[in-house]
Amino acid sequence: MTGIGDYLRVVYTIARKDLLVESRSKQTTNAAFVFALLIIVVFSFVFGEEVGSRDVLARGALWLAVVFGGAVGMSHAVALEGKNEAIAGLLLAPVDRSAIYLGKVASSTVFITGIGLLSLGFVVVFLDYAFDMATLATVLLVVPLAALGFSAVGVLLSILMLHSQLQESLLPVLLVPLVIPIILSGTALTEPGLSEGMTSAWFRILLTYDLLVLVAGWMTFEYVVEE
Repeated sequence: MTGIGDYLRVVYTIARKDLLVESRSKQTTNAAFVFALLIIVVFSFVFGEEVGSRDVLARGALWLAVVFGGAVGMSHAVALEGKNEAIAGLLLAPVDRSAIYLGKVASSTVFITGIGLLSLGFVVVFLDYAFDMATLATVLLVVPLAALGFSAVGVLLSILMLHSQLQESLLPVLLVPLVIPIILSGTALTEPGLSEGMTSAWFRILLTYDLLVLVAGWMTFEYVVEE
């Protein structure tokens, strides 16, 4: 029986492998970051002078960039895994497959957190919007939590669609409805002046969603990859 230390070592190895591969190729990173930048630039030109509340504009642009940039990046990442049946070789390794799932969720969380932080910088520069210190601190906490839930769902969907001919175009369509709780929580929690009660409630929603999708993915991943 595999010990907890060996299990965590597999999780770390998978995550490290994914991040090393991406740091060398940068294909997924470039695609996702450019997409996120385009969303914010379009918001700046199209809605910059029309939307009365800069706060609403900034929050909307930020979370759209995170969600769609993350979806594009994830579809590219899984497409790379499908080349030469790399994912099939990984699944043949004599390790618990749920550890593979958690490792990929970990690497995707790091990746999407990076998209979120860079998108935050794009919002400040292109929308000329400055978050106050309290809101900025909340954003820096919310983005990794949102990235975790997003990754937990995205990795599972990506594996399901690995051999689909419409993978890159269909993945965002299926993924976005499933992460609506993340979008709602993220936009609410980054609202300046949110009361403590509402902040606590939205944090509970986000954490509960993260826990549910992570446990569901962990429990079903082995069955999904066998299909």
